[in-house]
Formats: sequence, C-alpha cells, structure tokens
Amino acid sequence: MNSQSSLLLEMCRDEFESHKIYRVLARLPLVNERIRVALLKASEDEYRHYLFWRGVVGECKSSVSMLKIFAFVAMFYLFGLTVLLKFLESKESMSIKIYGDVSWPGPGYEKELSRIIDDEERHEEEFAASISEARVRYISFITLGISDALVELTGIYTGALGAFENSVKAGLTGFLAGVAAAISMAIAAYSQAKHEAGKSPGYSALYTFIAYIATSILLALPYFLIQNLYTAFTIMLVLAIAIVAYMTFYASVLQKVNYLREFALTTALILGVSLLLYILGSTLRKFLGIEI
Repeated sequence: MNSQSSLLLEMCRDEFESHKIYRVLARLPLVNERIRVALLKASEDEYRHYLFWRGVVGECKSSVSMLKIFAFVAMFYLFGLTVLLKFLESKESMSIKIYGDVSWPGPGYEKELSRIIDDEERHEEEFAASISEARVRYISFITLGISDALVELTGIYTGALGAFENSVKAGLTGFLAGVAAAISMAIAAYSQAKHEAGKSPGYSALYTFIAYIATSILLALPYFLIQNLYTAFTIMLVLAIAIVAYMTFYASVLQKVNYLREFALTTALILGVSLLLYILGSTLRKFLGIEI
C-alpha cells in the first residue's frame, strides 16, 4: 500500500471516528442547544465524508476506540466546554490541511473533495464561534495566580523541611503565606487590568485571587491530614506537578503553545526553586539551631 492509499484509508477511519465522537459529545449534559446543534450537524457531515471515502478506498475499519471517546468526555468535564471546542477547532483545522495535500485524477473527485473541505472549514468556524471568550480573556490572570502560588508555596514547603518539625505548623505557615500573597496578587491584577482594554479589573482580581487561594488550599491539605512532614511534602509535590500538567494542557489548547516544553520548563522551575530553598532552610537550621 503506497503513502497516498494509506493517507486515504486513515482519512476514512478518522471521518467515522469524528462522526461518533461528535454525536457522543452532543448528548452530554450542560452542552447548550446552539453547540448541540453544531455538533450533531458536524456528526452528520463527518458520516457523509466517511461514506465517500469508503467508496474510494473500499471498506475501512470503522470501530471507534472507547478510550478515545472517554478521553473527549473527560476533557469536557475536567477542562470545560471552552477547551473542548478549541481542541475540536484545531482538529478540524488539521483535517483541512491534510485534505489540501490530496490530489485527484478525476474532476468528480475534486468537486466532492472541495465540498468536504468547505464542510470542515464550516465546522472550524462554528466551533470557534461557540467558544466562551470570557474564559479565554481571563485565562492569563488564572494562570498567573496558579503559577505564582505553585512557585512560592512549593518553595516555602521545601524550606520547611529544614526548618520545621511539625507538619501542621508547616502547613499553616504555607497557607497563611498563600492568603497574604493571594490578596497581593489580586490587587496587582486589578491595577494591571485597569490599563488593558476589554478586561474588567474586578473580574481580573477575582479570578487571580480564587486561582491563588484554590492552589494554596490544595497544597496545604497534605500537611493538615498527614503527620509525617516528609510524606506530606511528597504528596504536596505530586499535587503541584499535577496542577502544572493540568494548567499547561489548558494553556496549550487555548493559546496553541507546545505542551511538553511548557510543562518541562514550569516543572523544572518549581523543582529548582524547591531545591534551592531546601538547602537554605537546612543551612539556617544547622547553623542557627532553629526548630519550629
């Protein structure tokens, strides 16, 4: 099988898969009527495309991985409709690019291919138009609050390994520092938004504050639930990296940045700051005899 035939077979499978996925997503609760209609129409179009490709390449395997469907449903519940629609928009954009590279010997095929490309472009436009701009508009403030909280609080908790003996005291210190920093960051976000067009200073401050406080609570929880300081620290670090993975995926879909690179950079920054502050905390405890 040559590369052209392999590409056509892959497109045939992809169209049937998209048909099934869009239909499942359209039936999810919390999906508004406008988006539901767009998804169902896209599902019908994709099935028509599948029938066309099947007529070209012959019967192609039409089974759909339940794991992939589950991944899309999980994306909806974990990241919200905005991220899901943005992901579907990029998926349609990729299909358009692939179809643009296909060449046909007959005029009849070219006409149908042109129609398929028009359908894919319409899907992309409909998904893009359905995206909640309010969420996208304030994602930078949410990211700022979470990123700052992760770097600052993981640093504090790492330093606590060398300065504290009690996990509750370490957790309380980190949480109170988080509350103070959240207020400070919210004020800074308010001031920044006053100079940015199309952004409400109040909402900017609120999103930043909530993001910072939520992160502070999550990172502090292990210290209030687990007595062993090192076990609590390990769980806190796992939670921090999980939050980084979550937010990096969110940003990579909305802002089209490289996921692995951003995740590696942010994780390296957190671990680097943590190591530095652990050394500092251990040194202070050793030479000053501080135990809290």
